Amino acid sequence: MDVDQVLKHIGQFGPFQKRVLAMFLFIFFPITYQTLIMVFVAYEPPWMCASNSTACLQANATGREVFSTSTKPIALYERRCSLNRSDWKFADYDLYEGPHKTIVTEFDLVCDKSIYAWLSSSLLFFGWALGAIILGLIADKYGRRSVLFPSVIMVMTMTFIMSFVKAVWLILLLRVVVGIFEGGSVLTMFVLATELVGPAKRALSGTLVWFYFTFALMAIGFKAYFIRDWKWLCIVSIVPFVFVVVFWKFIPESVRWLLIVGRKDQAKQILEHVARVNKRDMPSEDIRVPVVPPNKGFLELFRTSRLALSTLLQCYAWFVNGMVYYGVSMSSGELGGSIYLNFVLTSLVEIPANMLVIDNCNRFGRKKTTIAYFVVGAIACVAVSFIPSGTDDIYYIVGRVTGGMLGKMCITVSFNSIYVFSAELFPTMVRNSGMGLMSVVSRVGAATAPFVVQLTRINPILPFALMGGLAFLASFACWFLPETNGKPTLEVIGDDKVHPPTVAMEEMKKPSYEERNEEAEKEDKKTNLGYVDNEEDKKQDVNQDSDKRDDKNQAKEAENFDTAF
Repeated sequence: MDVDQVLKHIGQFGPFQKRVLAMFLFIFFPITYQTLIMVFVAYEPPWMCASNSTACLQANATGREVFSTSTKPIALYERRCSLNRSDWKFADYDLYEGPHKTIVTEFDLVCDKSIYAWLSSSLLFFGWALGAIILGLIADKYGRRSVLFPSVIMVMTMTFIMSFVKAVWLILLLRVVVGIFEGGSVLTMFVLATELVGPAKRALSGTLVWFYFTFALMAIGFKAYFIRDWKWLCIVSIVPFVFVVVFWKFIPESVRWLLIVGRKDQAKQILEHVARVNKRDMPSEDIRVPVVPPNKGFLELFRTSRLALSTLLQCYAWFVNGMVYYGVSMSSGELGGSIYLNFVLTSLVEIPANMLVIDNCNRFGRKKTTIAYFVVGAIACVAVSFIPSGTDDIYYIVGRVTGGMLGKMCITVSFNSIYVFSAELFPTMVRNSGMGLMSVVSRVGAATAPFVVQLTRINPILPFALMGGLAFLASFACWFLPETNGKPTLEVIGDDKVHPPTVAMEEMKKPSYEERNEEAEKEDKKTNLGYVDNEEDKKQDVNQDSDKRDDKNQAKEAENFDTAF
Protein backbone atom coordinates (compact mmCIF):
# COMPACT_ATOMS: atom_id res chain seq x y z
CA MET A 1 0.00 0.00 0.00
CA ASP A 2 1.49 3.34 -1.04
CA VAL A 3 1.31 6.64 0.88
CA ASP A 4 -1.67 7.96 -1.09
CA GLN A 5 -3.67 4.81 -0.35
CA VAL A 6 -2.84 5.12 3.35
CA LEU A 7 -4.01 8.75 3.34
CA LYS A 8 -7.31 7.68 1.79
CA HIS A 9 -7.84 5.39 4.80
CA ILE A 10 -6.73 7.79 7.54
CA GLY A 11 -8.27 10.96 6.07
CA GLN A 12 -7.26 12.97 3.03
CA PHE A 13 -8.20 16.36 4.48
CA GLY A 14 -9.10 15.81 8.10
CA PRO A 15 -8.50 17.82 11.28
CA PHE A 16 -4.77 17.05 11.24
CA GLN A 17 -4.23 18.41 7.72
CA LYS A 18 -6.36 21.48 8.43
CA ARG A 19 -4.35 22.19 11.57
CA VAL A 20 -1.05 21.98 9.69
CA LEU A 21 -2.31 24.23 6.88
CA ALA A 22 -3.47 26.77 9.46
CA MET A 23 0.05 26.84 10.92
CA PHE A 24 1.50 27.34 7.45
CA LEU A 25 -0.71 30.41 7.06
CA PHE A 26 1.05 32.14 9.95
CA ILE A 27 4.47 31.03 8.71
CA PHE A 28 3.75 32.33 5.23
CA PHE A 29 3.04 35.89 6.36
CA PRO A 30 6.51 36.96 7.60
CA ILE A 31 8.14 35.11 4.70
CA THR A 32 5.96 36.65 2.00
CA TYR A 33 6.26 40.14 3.48
CA GLN A 34 9.95 40.26 2.60
CA THR A 35 9.28 39.50 -1.08
CA LEU A 36 7.86 42.93 -1.91
CA ILE A 37 8.37 44.97 1.24
CA MET A 38 11.01 47.02 -0.58
CA VAL A 39 8.24 48.58 -2.68
CA PHE A 40 7.64 50.69 0.43
CA VAL A 41 11.01 50.50 2.20
CA ALA A 42 12.87 51.75 -0.92
CA TYR A 43 10.13 54.08 -2.15
CA GLU A 44 11.37 57.40 -3.54
CA PRO A 45 8.89 60.12 -2.53
CA PRO A 46 8.38 63.33 -4.55
CA TRP A 47 10.80 66.19 -4.07
CA MET A 48 10.41 69.95 -3.78
CA CYS A 49 12.56 73.06 -3.70
CA ALA A 50 14.04 74.07 -0.37
CA SER A 51 12.55 77.22 1.15
CA ASN A 52 15.92 79.00 1.00
CA SER A 53 16.76 77.85 -2.52
CA THR A 54 18.06 80.43 -4.99
CA ALA A 55 18.27 77.98 -7.89
CA CYS A 56 14.54 77.27 -8.08
CA LEU A 57 12.14 79.69 -9.69
CA GLN A 58 9.65 79.27 -6.88
CA ALA A 59 10.36 78.29 -3.28
CA ASN A 60 8.64 75.12 -2.04
CA ALA A 61 7.57 74.23 -5.58
CA THR A 62 7.43 70.55 -6.50
CA GLY A 63 9.80 69.07 -9.02
CA ARG A 64 7.19 69.06 -11.78
CA GLU A 65 6.25 72.65 -11.08
CA VAL A 66 9.87 73.76 -11.20
CA PHE A 67 10.54 72.20 -14.57
CA SER A 68 7.04 72.33 -16.00
CA THR A 69 8.47 73.09 -19.43
CA SER A 70 10.21 69.72 -19.54
CA THR A 71 8.39 67.25 -21.73
CA LYS A 72 10.54 64.25 -20.87
CA PRO A 73 10.71 62.67 -17.41
CA ILE A 74 14.43 62.06 -17.83
CA ALA A 75 14.92 65.81 -18.16
CA LEU A 76 13.06 66.37 -14.89
CA TYR A 77 15.17 63.73 -13.15
CA GLU A 78 18.51 64.93 -14.54
CA ARG A 79 17.79 68.59 -13.77
CA ARG A 80 17.06 67.72 -10.17
CA CYS A 81 20.47 66.05 -10.04
CA SER A 82 22.04 69.20 -11.51
CA LEU A 83 20.89 71.24 -8.52
CA ASN A 84 22.93 71.54 -5.36
CA ARG A 85 21.69 69.16 -2.69
CA SER A 86 20.84 72.13 -0.47
CA ASP A 87 18.45 73.50 -3.11
CA TRP A 88 15.91 70.70 -2.88
CA LYS A 89 14.41 68.30 -0.35
CA PHE A 90 12.01 65.40 -0.24
CA ALA A 91 8.42 66.50 0.09
CA ASP A 92 7.27 66.50 3.70
CA TYR A 93 3.79 65.44 2.64
CA ASP A 94 2.45 64.03 -0.61
CA LEU A 95 -1.10 64.45 -1.92
CA TYR A 96 -1.82 60.69 -1.97
CA GLU A 97 0.66 59.02 0.36
CA GLY A 98 1.47 61.49 3.11
CA PRO A 99 4.93 61.62 4.77
CA HIS A 100 7.56 58.95 4.15
CA LYS A 101 10.74 57.78 5.78
CA THR A 102 12.46 55.24 3.53
CA ILE A 103 16.01 54.11 2.87
CA VAL A 104 15.98 56.53 -0.07
CA THR A 105 15.33 59.51 2.19
CA GLU A 106 17.60 58.30 4.99
CA PHE A 107 20.64 57.41 2.85
CA ASP A 108 19.92 59.92 0.08
CA LEU A 109 19.72 57.22 -2.61
CA VAL A 110 19.09 59.54 -5.56
CA CYS A 111 20.86 60.40 -8.80
CA ASP A 112 24.06 58.35 -9.04
CA LYS A 113 23.19 56.41 -5.85
CA SER A 114 19.64 55.46 -6.88
CA ILE A 115 20.84 52.09 -8.17
CA TYR A 116 21.28 50.93 -4.57
CA ALA A 117 17.55 51.29 -3.98
CA TRP A 118 16.81 49.19 -7.06
CA LEU A 119 19.34 46.55 -6.02
CA SER A 120 17.66 46.18 -2.62
CA SER A 121 14.73 44.54 -4.43
CA SER A 122 16.70 42.80 -7.16
CA LEU A 123 19.27 41.07 -4.96
CA LEU A 124 16.60 39.26 -2.96
CA PHE A 125 15.57 37.30 -6.05
CA PHE A 126 19.14 36.39 -6.94
CA GLY A 127 19.46 35.07 -3.40
CA TRP A 128 16.15 33.25 -3.82
CA ALA A 129 17.42 31.44 -6.92
CA LEU A 130 20.61 30.49 -5.11
CA GLY A 131 18.73 29.32 -2.03
CA ALA A 132 16.31 27.19 -4.03
CA ILE A 133 19.28 25.23 -5.38
CA ILE A 134 21.45 24.98 -2.26
CA LEU A 135 18.71 24.50 0.31
CA GLY A 136 16.87 22.16 -2.04
CA LEU A 137 19.89 19.84 -2.00
CA ILE A 138 20.17 20.14 1.78
CA ALA A 139 16.46 19.30 2.14
CA ASP A 140 16.94 16.17 0.04
CA LYS A 141 19.71 15.03 2.38
CA TYR A 142 18.58 16.16 5.83
CA GLY A 143 14.81 16.53 5.48
CA ARG A 144 12.25 19.26 4.81
CA ARG A 145 11.75 20.36 8.43
CA SER A 146 15.50 20.69 8.87
CA VAL A 147 15.43 23.37 6.17
CA LEU A 148 12.06 25.03 6.77
CA PHE A 149 12.34 26.27 10.34
CA PRO A 150 16.00 27.36 10.31
CA SER A 151 15.18 29.25 7.10
CA VAL A 152 12.18 30.98 8.69
CA ILE A 153 14.28 31.94 11.72
CA MET A 154 17.05 33.32 9.49
CA VAL A 155 14.61 35.38 7.39
CA MET A 156 13.10 36.98 10.48
CA THR A 157 16.47 37.53 12.17
CA MET A 158 18.10 39.15 9.13
CA THR A 159 15.09 41.42 8.58
CA PHE A 160 15.16 42.51 12.21
CA ILE A 161 18.89 43.28 11.99
CA MET A 162 18.36 45.22 8.76
CA SER A 163 16.14 47.74 10.55
CA PHE A 164 19.12 48.83 12.69
CA VAL A 165 22.00 48.98 10.20
CA LYS A 166 23.59 52.28 9.27
CA ALA A 167 25.15 51.39 5.92
CA VAL A 168 23.53 50.74 2.55
CA TRP A 169 25.94 47.94 1.65
CA LEU A 170 24.85 46.04 4.76
CA ILE A 171 21.22 46.35 3.72
CA LEU A 172 22.06 44.90 0.31
CA LEU A 173 24.03 42.04 1.88
CA LEU A 174 21.20 41.22 4.26
CA ARG A 175 18.72 41.23 1.39
CA VAL A 176 20.77 38.55 -0.37
CA VAL A 177 20.82 36.44 2.80
CA VAL A 178 17.06 36.89 3.26
CA GLY A 179 16.54 35.82 -0.36
CA ILE A 180 18.60 32.65 0.08
CA PHE A 181 16.56 31.47 3.06
CA GLU A 182 13.30 32.68 1.55
CA GLY A 183 13.87 30.43 -1.45
CA GLY A 184 14.39 27.42 0.81
CA SER A 185 11.44 28.10 3.10
CA VAL A 186 8.81 28.70 0.41
CA LEU A 187 9.81 25.57 -1.50
CA THR A 188 9.75 23.27 1.53
CA MET A 189 6.47 24.75 2.80
CA PHE A 190 4.80 24.01 -0.53
CA VAL A 191 6.10 20.43 -0.49
CA LEU A 192 4.98 19.73 3.07
CA ALA A 193 1.60 21.41 2.60
CA THR A 194 0.70 19.38 -0.46
CA GLU A 195 2.02 15.95 0.45
CA LEU A 196 0.29 15.64 3.83
CA VAL A 197 -3.12 15.58 2.12
CA GLY A 198 -4.62 12.85 -0.01
CA PRO A 199 -4.47 12.92 -3.82
CA ALA A 200 -8.07 14.14 -4.15
CA LYS A 201 -7.28 17.25 -2.07
CA ARG A 202 -3.75 17.98 -3.28
CA ALA A 203 -4.79 20.61 -5.81
CA LEU A 204 -6.87 22.34 -3.12
CA SER A 205 -3.95 22.33 -0.70
CA GLY A 206 -1.55 23.73 -3.28
CA THR A 207 -4.01 26.46 -4.21
CA LEU A 208 -4.48 27.41 -0.56
CA VAL A 209 -0.74 28.00 -0.26
CA TRP A 210 -0.87 30.56 -3.07
CA PHE A 211 -3.90 32.18 -1.43
CA TYR A 212 -1.74 32.61 1.66
CA PHE A 213 0.82 34.40 -0.50
CA THR A 214 -1.88 36.75 -1.79
CA PHE A 215 -3.29 37.49 1.67
CA ALA A 216 0.20 38.29 2.93
CA LEU A 217 0.84 40.74 0.08
CA MET A 218 -2.41 42.55 0.82
CA ALA A 219 -1.56 42.66 4.52
CA ILE A 220 1.86 44.26 3.98
CA GLY A 221 0.18 46.91 1.82
CA PHE A 222 -2.19 47.78 4.67
CA LYS A 223 0.64 47.80 7.22
CA ALA A 224 2.79 50.05 5.06
CA TYR A 225 -0.07 52.56 4.80
CA PHE A 226 -0.15 53.01 8.57
CA ILE A 227 3.59 52.60 9.22
CA ARG A 228 5.54 55.11 7.10
CA ASP A 229 8.92 54.56 8.82
CA TRP A 230 10.82 51.82 6.99
CA LYS A 231 12.57 50.59 10.14
CA TRP A 232 9.35 50.08 12.05
CA LEU A 233 7.74 48.47 9.01
CA CYS A 234 10.54 45.87 8.91
CA ILE A 235 10.17 45.22 12.64
CA VAL A 236 6.39 44.92 12.53
CA SER A 237 6.62 42.57 9.55
CA ILE A 238 8.35 39.88 11.62
CA VAL A 239 8.14 40.45 15.40
CA PRO A 240 4.40 39.57 15.73
CA PHE A 241 5.15 36.22 14.09
CA VAL A 242 8.05 35.08 16.28
CA PHE A 243 5.69 32.54 17.86
CA VAL A 244 5.72 30.45 14.65
CA VAL A 245 8.98 28.82 15.76
CA VAL A 246 6.95 26.70 18.21
CA PHE A 247 5.25 25.10 15.21
CA TRP A 248 8.49 23.16 14.71
CA LYS A 249 7.16 20.70 17.29
CA PHE A 250 3.80 20.19 15.58
CA ILE A 251 4.60 20.08 11.86
CA PRO A 252 5.85 16.60 10.90
CA GLU A 253 8.66 15.63 8.58
CA SER A 254 7.91 14.62 5.01
CA VAL A 255 6.57 11.05 5.08
CA ARG A 256 7.72 10.36 1.54
CA TRP A 257 11.21 11.62 2.30
CA LEU A 258 11.40 9.40 5.40
CA LEU A 259 10.41 6.36 3.35
CA ILE A 260 12.90 7.15 0.60
CA VAL A 261 15.82 7.47 3.05
CA GLY A 262 14.85 4.24 4.82
CA ARG A 263 13.28 5.65 8.01
CA LYS A 264 10.12 3.62 7.62
CA ASP A 265 9.30 3.32 11.34
CA GLN A 266 9.31 7.09 11.79
CA ALA A 267 7.10 7.53 8.73
CA LYS A 268 4.66 4.98 10.11
CA GLN A 269 4.55 6.78 13.47
CA ILE A 270 3.61 10.03 11.74
CA LEU A 271 0.84 8.35 9.75
CA GLU A 272 -0.48 6.67 12.90
CA HIS A 273 -0.60 10.07 14.60
CA VAL A 274 -2.51 11.49 11.63
CA ALA A 275 -4.98 8.60 11.90
CA ARG A 276 -5.52 9.22 15.63
CA VAL A 277 -6.14 12.96 15.17
CA ASN A 278 -8.51 12.28 12.26
CA LYS A 279 -10.22 9.51 14.31
CA ARG A 280 -9.53 6.89 11.67
CA ASP A 281 -7.99 3.42 11.80
CA MET A 282 -4.50 2.86 10.47
CA PRO A 283 -4.46 0.11 7.79
CA SER A 284 -2.47 -3.00 8.69
CA GLU A 285 -0.78 -3.37 5.29
CA ASP A 286 2.87 -2.46 4.85
CA ILE A 287 3.67 0.93 3.34
CA ARG A 288 5.38 0.79 -0.02
CA VAL A 289 8.39 3.01 -0.55
CA PRO A 290 7.76 5.59 -3.33
CA VAL A 291 9.61 4.93 -6.56
CA VAL A 292 11.63 8.06 -7.32
CA PRO A 293 13.43 8.31 -10.68
CA PRO A 294 17.11 9.26 -10.51
CA ASN A 295 17.64 13.01 -10.66
CA LYS A 296 19.50 13.93 -13.83
CA GLY A 297 21.64 17.02 -14.28
CA PHE A 298 20.68 20.19 -16.11
CA LEU A 299 22.66 19.15 -19.19
CA GLU A 300 20.20 16.30 -19.77
CA LEU A 301 17.60 18.94 -20.59
CA PHE A 302 19.56 19.74 -23.77
CA ARG A 303 20.42 16.19 -24.78
CA THR A 304 18.11 16.11 -27.80
CA SER A 305 17.19 18.97 -30.10
CA ARG A 306 13.47 18.63 -29.38
CA LEU A 307 13.89 18.67 -25.60
CA ALA A 308 16.43 21.51 -25.84
CA LEU A 309 13.97 23.63 -27.85
CA SER A 310 11.17 22.87 -25.38
CA THR A 311 13.44 23.80 -22.46
CA LEU A 312 14.49 27.10 -24.03
CA LEU A 313 10.90 28.07 -24.88
CA GLN A 314 9.80 27.32 -21.33
CA CYS A 315 12.76 29.24 -19.91
CA TYR A 316 11.67 32.33 -21.80
CA ALA A 317 8.05 31.99 -20.66
CA TRP A 318 9.07 31.54 -17.03
CA PHE A 319 11.49 34.48 -17.25
CA VAL A 320 8.73 36.76 -18.56
CA ASN A 321 6.26 35.53 -15.95
CA GLY A 322 8.68 36.36 -13.15
CA MET A 323 9.53 39.77 -14.57
CA VAL A 324 5.95 40.88 -15.32
CA TYR A 325 4.41 39.48 -12.11
CA TYR A 326 6.82 41.36 -9.86
CA GLY A 327 7.17 44.26 -12.28
CA VAL A 328 3.48 45.14 -12.07
CA SER A 329 3.57 44.96 -8.26
CA MET A 330 6.66 47.18 -8.11
CA SER A 331 4.98 49.66 -10.47
CA SER A 332 2.26 50.46 -7.95
CA GLY A 333 3.68 53.93 -7.47
CA GLU A 334 3.81 54.57 -11.22
CA LEU A 335 0.13 53.81 -11.89
CA GLY A 336 -1.08 57.05 -10.34
CA GLY A 337 -2.93 57.75 -7.13
CA SER A 338 -1.92 56.01 -3.91
CA ILE A 339 0.91 53.49 -4.02
CA TYR A 340 -0.66 51.66 -1.07
CA LEU A 341 -4.11 51.30 -2.61
CA ASN A 342 -2.63 50.29 -5.95
CA PHE A 343 -0.47 47.62 -4.32
CA VAL A 344 -3.41 46.15 -2.41
CA LEU A 345 -5.63 46.15 -5.52
CA THR A 346 -3.01 44.48 -7.73
CA SER A 347 -2.61 41.84 -5.01
CA LEU A 348 -6.36 41.41 -4.53
CA VAL A 349 -6.87 40.30 -8.15
CA GLU A 350 -4.74 37.23 -7.45
CA ILE A 351 -7.69 35.72 -5.58
CA PRO A 352 -9.90 35.26 -8.68
CA ALA A 353 -6.76 34.39 -10.66
CA ASN A 354 -6.00 31.47 -8.34
CA MET A 355 -9.60 30.30 -8.65
CA LEU A 356 -9.47 30.36 -12.45
CA VAL A 357 -6.30 28.31 -12.84
CA ILE A 358 -7.54 24.81 -12.05
CA ASP A 359 -10.86 25.15 -13.89
CA ASN A 360 -9.34 26.71 -17.01
CA CYS A 361 -6.42 24.28 -17.19
CA ASN A 362 -8.77 21.29 -17.03
CA ARG A 363 -11.44 22.74 -19.29
CA PHE A 364 -9.34 24.37 -22.01
CA GLY A 365 -5.98 22.68 -21.55
CA ARG A 366 -2.66 23.89 -20.19
CA LYS A 367 -1.40 25.32 -23.46
CA LYS A 368 -4.49 27.35 -24.39
CA THR A 369 -4.86 28.71 -20.86
CA THR A 370 -1.24 29.84 -20.68
CA ILE A 371 -1.31 31.44 -24.13
CA ALA A 372 -4.68 33.16 -23.67
CA TYR A 373 -3.74 34.83 -20.39
CA PHE A 374 -0.34 35.83 -21.72
CA VAL A 375 -2.08 37.60 -24.62
CA VAL A 376 -4.73 39.35 -22.51
CA GLY A 377 -2.12 40.33 -19.94
CA ALA A 378 0.09 41.73 -22.70
CA ILE A 379 -2.79 43.81 -24.09
CA ALA A 380 -3.55 45.17 -20.61
CA CYS A 381 0.08 46.18 -20.02
CA VAL A 382 0.40 47.87 -23.40
CA ALA A 383 -2.87 49.73 -22.77
CA VAL A 384 -1.49 51.05 -19.47
CA SER A 385 1.62 52.33 -21.21
CA PHE A 386 -0.42 54.57 -23.52
CA ILE A 387 -2.62 56.09 -20.82
CA PRO A 388 -1.03 59.40 -19.71
CA SER A 389 0.80 59.21 -16.39
CA GLY A 390 1.96 61.84 -13.91
CA THR A 391 -1.41 63.54 -13.94
CA ASP A 392 -4.08 64.09 -11.30
CA ASP A 393 -6.89 63.36 -13.78
CA ILE A 394 -9.01 60.73 -12.03
CA TYR A 395 -10.02 59.05 -15.29
CA TYR A 396 -6.43 58.50 -16.34
CA ILE A 397 -5.55 57.17 -12.89
CA VAL A 398 -8.51 54.76 -12.86
CA GLY A 399 -7.61 53.59 -16.36
CA ARG A 400 -3.98 52.87 -15.47
CA VAL A 401 -4.86 51.14 -12.20
CA THR A 402 -7.55 49.01 -13.89
CA GLY A 403 -5.12 48.01 -16.64
CA GLY A 404 -2.49 47.15 -14.03
CA MET A 405 -4.98 45.00 -12.12
CA LEU A 406 -6.03 43.13 -15.27
CA GLY A 407 -2.42 42.60 -16.28
CA LYS A 408 -1.53 41.29 -12.81
CA MET A 409 -4.50 38.91 -12.76
CA CYS A 410 -3.68 37.48 -16.18
CA ILE A 411 0.02 37.04 -15.46
CA THR A 412 -0.87 35.28 -12.20
CA VAL A 413 -3.04 32.78 -14.09
CA SER A 414 -0.34 32.20 -16.71
CA PHE A 415 2.31 31.81 -13.99
CA ASN A 416 0.31 29.15 -12.15
CA SER A 417 -0.81 27.35 -15.31
CA ILE A 418 2.68 27.13 -16.77
CA TYR A 419 3.80 25.54 -13.51
CA VAL A 420 1.44 22.64 -14.23
CA PHE A 421 2.26 22.77 -17.95
CA SER A 422 6.02 22.45 -17.45
CA ALA A 423 5.68 19.66 -14.88
CA GLU A 424 3.91 17.61 -17.56
CA LEU A 425 6.17 18.63 -20.45
CA PHE A 426 9.42 17.39 -18.92
CA PRO A 427 10.08 13.64 -19.06
CA THR A 428 10.00 11.94 -15.67
CA MET A 429 13.74 11.32 -15.57
CA VAL A 430 14.55 15.05 -15.88
CA ARG A 431 11.46 16.60 -14.32
CA ASN A 432 13.16 17.60 -11.07
CA SER A 433 16.03 19.25 -12.93
CA GLY A 434 13.66 20.92 -15.38
CA MET A 435 11.40 22.41 -12.73
CA GLY A 436 14.43 23.50 -10.72
CA LEU A 437 15.82 25.33 -13.75
CA MET A 438 12.46 27.01 -14.40
CA SER A 439 12.29 28.23 -10.81
CA VAL A 440 15.77 29.75 -11.10
CA VAL A 441 14.94 31.42 -14.42
CA SER A 442 11.73 32.95 -13.06
CA ARG A 443 13.66 34.47 -10.14
CA VAL A 444 16.20 35.91 -12.56
CA GLY A 445 13.26 37.48 -14.39
CA ALA A 446 11.98 38.86 -11.10
CA ALA A 447 15.44 40.29 -10.37
CA THR A 448 15.23 42.36 -13.56
CA ALA A 449 11.82 43.82 -12.61
CA PRO A 450 13.16 46.76 -10.52
CA PHE A 451 15.30 47.93 -13.43
CA VAL A 452 12.41 47.59 -15.89
CA VAL A 453 10.22 49.73 -13.61
CA GLN A 454 12.89 52.44 -13.47
CA LEU A 455 12.74 52.83 -17.26
CA THR A 456 9.95 55.28 -16.50
CA ARG A 457 12.72 57.82 -15.83
CA ILE A 458 13.45 57.71 -19.56
CA ASN A 459 9.85 57.49 -20.74
CA PRO A 460 6.68 56.51 -18.82
CA ILE A 461 5.61 54.32 -21.74
CA LEU A 462 8.62 52.01 -21.54
CA PRO A 463 8.02 49.77 -18.45
CA PHE A 464 4.53 48.53 -19.28
CA ALA A 465 5.15 48.55 -23.04
CA LEU A 466 8.21 46.36 -22.55
CA MET A 467 6.42 43.99 -20.18
CA GLY A 468 3.46 43.76 -22.54
CA GLY A 469 5.65 43.13 -25.58
CA LEU A 470 7.65 40.41 -23.85
CA ALA A 471 4.45 38.78 -22.57
CA PHE A 472 3.06 38.67 -26.11
CA LEU A 473 6.27 37.03 -27.36
CA ALA A 474 5.96 34.51 -24.51
CA SER A 475 2.50 33.52 -25.77
CA PHE A 476 4.04 33.00 -29.20
CA ALA A 477 6.79 30.84 -27.68
CA CYS A 478 4.22 28.67 -25.87
CA TRP A 479 2.44 28.11 -29.18
CA PHE A 480 5.25 25.73 -30.21
CA LEU A 481 4.87 23.57 -27.09
CA PRO A 482 2.60 20.50 -27.25
CA GLU A 483 -0.61 20.26 -25.24
CA THR A 484 -0.33 17.91 -22.24
CA ASN A 485 -3.86 17.91 -20.84
CA GLY A 486 -5.24 14.37 -20.74
CA LYS A 487 -2.12 12.91 -22.35
CA PRO A 488 0.46 10.56 -20.81
CA THR A 489 3.68 12.22 -19.73
CA LEU A 490 7.01 11.20 -21.20
CA GLU A 491 9.15 8.84 -19.14
CA VAL A 492 12.51 8.97 -20.95
CA ILE A 493 14.35 11.35 -23.25
CA GLY A 494 14.39 10.75 -26.97
CA ASP A 495 13.93 7.35 -28.58
CA ASP A 496 15.51 3.89 -28.22
CA LYS A 497 18.61 4.98 -30.12
CA VAL A 498 19.39 7.56 -27.49
CA HIS A 499 18.26 5.47 -24.53
CA PRO A 500 18.62 1.70 -25.13
CA PRO A 501 15.57 -0.21 -23.89
CA THR A 502 15.87 -1.81 -20.48
CA VAL A 503 14.72 -5.34 -19.71
CA ALA A 504 11.50 -3.98 -18.25
CA MET A 505 10.84 -2.01 -21.42
CA GLU A 506 11.44 -5.09 -23.55
CA GLU A 507 9.03 -7.08 -21.38
CA MET A 508 6.40 -4.40 -21.84
CA LYS A 509 6.81 -4.70 -25.60
CA LYS A 510 6.01 -8.43 -25.57
CA PRO A 511 2.44 -9.25 -26.59
CA SER A 512 0.14 -10.29 -23.76
CA TYR A 513 -1.66 -13.63 -23.59
CA GLU A 514 -4.85 -12.14 -25.06
CA GLU A 515 -2.91 -10.57 -27.95
CA ARG A 516 -1.18 -13.86 -28.73
CA ASN A 517 -4.47 -15.72 -28.49
CA GLU A 518 -6.00 -13.35 -31.05
CA GLU A 519 -3.04 -13.89 -33.36
CA ALA A 520 -3.37 -17.65 -32.93
CA GLU A 521 -7.08 -17.55 -33.77
CA LYS A 522 -6.26 -15.68 -36.96
CA GLU A 523 -3.70 -18.30 -37.84
CA ASP A 524 -6.22 -21.00 -36.95
CA LYS A 525 -8.65 -19.63 -39.48
CA LYS A 526 -5.96 -19.68 -42.12
CA THR A 527 -4.60 -23.15 -41.39
CA ASN A 528 -7.74 -24.81 -39.95
CA LEU A 529 -5.65 -25.87 -37.00
CA GLY A 530 -7.00 -25.70 -33.46
CA TYR A 531 -5.33 -23.42 -30.99
CA VAL A 532 -4.54 -25.23 -27.75
CA ASP A 533 -4.39 -23.22 -24.57
CA ASN A 534 -1.40 -23.93 -22.45
CA GLU A 535 -2.60 -23.35 -18.86
CA GLU A 536 0.90 -22.83 -17.54
CA ASP A 537 1.59 -20.33 -20.30
CA LYS A 538 -1.68 -18.58 -19.58
CA LYS A 539 -0.90 -18.37 -15.85
CA GLN A 540 2.55 -17.03 -16.59
CA ASP A 541 1.14 -14.39 -18.95
CA VAL A 542 -1.51 -13.33 -16.44
CA ASN A 543 1.18 -12.91 -13.80
CA GLN A 544 3.28 -10.96 -16.28
CA ASP A 545 0.34 -8.66 -17.05
CA SER A 546 -0.23 -8.18 -13.31
CA ASP A 547 3.42 -7.25 -12.82
CA LYS A 548 3.17 -4.81 -15.69
CA ARG A 549 0.17 -3.16 -14.08
CA ASP A 550 2.04 -2.89 -10.77
CA ASP A 551 5.00 -1.32 -12.58
CA LYS A 552 2.70 1.16 -14.27
CA ASN A 553 1.04 2.02 -10.96
CA GLN A 554 4.44 2.59 -9.35
CA ALA A 555 5.51 4.73 -12.28
CA LYS A 556 2.27 6.67 -12.03
CA GLU A 557 2.86 7.22 -8.30
CA ALA A 558 6.37 8.47 -8.94
CA GLU A 559 5.09 10.72 -11.71
CA ASN A 560 2.43 12.23 -9.46
CA PHE A 561 5.00 12.68 -6.67
CA ASP A 562 7.40 14.49 -8.98
CA THR A 563 4.70 16.61 -10.56
CA ALA A 564 3.31 17.79 -7.25
CA PHE A 565 6.60 18.33 -5.48
